[in-house]
Amino acid sequence: MVVSLEKKRFHLLPFRILLWSVLALVLASALIQSNPITLEAELEESDGIEITNSAEADILVVLDYEAIRQSGSTFGERDFSAAWIDLVEQEVGPTSVATPETLSQDMIDASRMIIVTHSATQEMPDAFLDRLREHALDGNTVLIDRPQGRAREVFSADGDAGSRRGQAITHAAGLGEPFDNQLEQMPLFVDYVGSTSARTDAQTLMSIDGAPVIYAVEFGRGHVVTVDFDLSRQLVALKQGRPAEDFSVPRTGSRTGEMVRTADLIADETLVGAEVPFADLLERFVVYGVIMRFAATPALWAYPDGADGAIIFAHEDSRLGDGGAWKLDYERDQGGTSTLLTTFDSGLTAEGAEAIQDAGGHIGLAWRPIHPSMTRYEPLGIGGFTPFLQPIELPAQRRHLRSILDGGAVGTSRSLQGIWSSEWSAPLEALAEAGIRSDLSYESTTHRGYSFGTGRPFRAMNDRGMPLAIRQYPVTVPLNADEGPDVDELLAASSEGHHQLLTIVTRPSTYADYPDMERFERWLQIFDHAAHYDHRLLNVVGYAQYQRARRSTSVRSRIDRDTDLPEDVQSDETAPDHRGTLLRVTARASRRDIYLLIPEQIGDATFLDALAGTERVGAEIVTSELDTEEISLAGFSLRRVRLRSGFNNLEFYYH
Repeated sequence: MVVSLEKKRFHLLPFRILLWSVLALVLASALIQSNPITLEAELEESDGIEITNSAEADILVVLDYEAIRQSGSTFGERDFSAAWIDLVEQEVGPTSVATPETLSQDMIDASRMIIVTHSATQEMPDAFLDRLREHALDGNTVLIDRPQGRAREVFSADGDAGSRRGQAITHAAGLGEPFDNQLEQMPLFVDYVGSTSARTDAQTLMSIDGAPVIYAVEFGRGHVVTVDFDLSRQLVALKQGRPAEDFSVPRTGSRTGEMVRTADLIADETLVGAEVPFADLLERFVVYGVIMRFAATPALWAYPDGADGAIIFAHEDSRLGDGGAWKLDYERDQGGTSTLLTTFDSGLTAEGAEAIQDAGGHIGLAWRPIHPSMTRYEPLGIGGFTPFLQPIELPAQRRHLRSILDGGAVGTSRSLQGIWSSEWSAPLEALAEAGIRSDLSYESTTHRGYSFGTGRPFRAMNDRGMPLAIRQYPVTVPLNADEGPDVDELLAASSEGHHQLLTIVTRPSTYADYPDMERFERWLQIFDHAAHYDHRLLNVVGYAQYQRARRSTSVRSRIDRDTDLPEDVQSDETAPDHRGTLLRVTARASRRDIYLLIPEQIGDATFLDALAGTERVGAEIVTSELDTEEISLAGFSLRRVRLRSGFNNLEFYYH
């Protein structure tokens, strides 16, 4: 009897094991279902893009992407030569870009100004160097960024003193007050190349710590300019932020607490709330104080209709939904518009989005970064069994907003509350890979002003030194800023010479929670200030469209020296010998609101008059006088003239 009971228990054992296993599985499933496992998320990386462009332009930028990729692995060693492209596009507009593989003799011959970046000087073939020398001898201008080897022997000072840490700019030729003093206050983050003796035939244009760092040498009828400090790294540090050497972003607790925010990227404490856009001031010296000084290449004005500057209104919303754009009514009454940056879960409906767009508003994504206080999750599993929580990442947030916009474009974004990553370029790479082309995340959390050295959008780069297909719009007037220069002070300085884009971000829900009429009235006053200081009211997409048209405008020029002046511009007082200098410009513009800039002086010759291009009427060539206006940009005297839509043939005379 005992044996049979033991057999029975033995036969029942597998069933008991199975029963307890099923019970444990059910309990475990129930436990997991009520406490799902949270999956981790990572930002998508981007290799960047290789920009090459054979444009109808006077300026050619030459760089070597392979040399950039192979440069050092730290921030201080990385080659940021691609920043030269953004510099020329920002200040001039159209530019050609070539690599050693795409560079042709035709591109060289068509360029009046060639910029050879540091990446392209490291292994410069003798044949290319000889072509550059011949190009300068023929009356053109060549700029070389920290040359090496034979290029330094031919064009520059010896560089034998080696690399030195720069402390301050001590001289900038032709830059008048107050801009010269402002530039001297700019913090430096780069080294310069010291020489045991300067070239005796060189003209010093800029000095750091008393040493020449930008200087020009006359070659035949042209010039060669040497830049002997890391200009591109200085601009990247100012605009995109200065990380640690391993590209990590250190937390700055005094400003941002425990979270990493874009404010942690600010290159130096002295830049917080800066009244001066240092990066733009430096760029403008290089373009208008150096390039235009020797090459006299025309440029295109940065704002529509010749306005002194522009304002972008942007509003961040995460819970008002269709009501998030209520400020648009006020902006539309003032002839302006704005961008609503809304989270995918704010409650915005397709009908509400359509109404906003019909009223001229632009909708972008206020994206929730991967952070415990911000992330939203969706269940992941099979059927009703969802044991995992999956973070709703950036691409999914963008797809959801696109579905609300009925498949419309979502190319603008802003990180909610400015939360960032501990990796310098990781969020920008993820945004670029997700199809975002404009981002408004960079801001100080406490101060108005140019904490990132500019108010204008700049092309971002990854930590390998490669350009990304995204532009960052630094916020000049952040959400909760209570310190720094007032908006009217920023607008006044912009109108008087810095000519800036001011991005102003508000949160519409603030007024719903705390109806502060004083704050609201200050916001309304901005419209009066904008009109007074001639700043256009735009949204992100409107400004981006203008900039694309500006970059795609073709501009070619040439200089004829010692030429006969037409009877229309001759005067015994201004041109007694009836001889002068002619700057011929041909331009093809797709819009009527683009303005051309020309120098007030070419060499020792001063602007005299301008004629609109030649037109044939019957058997005769007819010209008409062209109105120009004087303009000051960062203290440099220029002339400005509106381009017609289509082909323009312009003649500018100097004596």
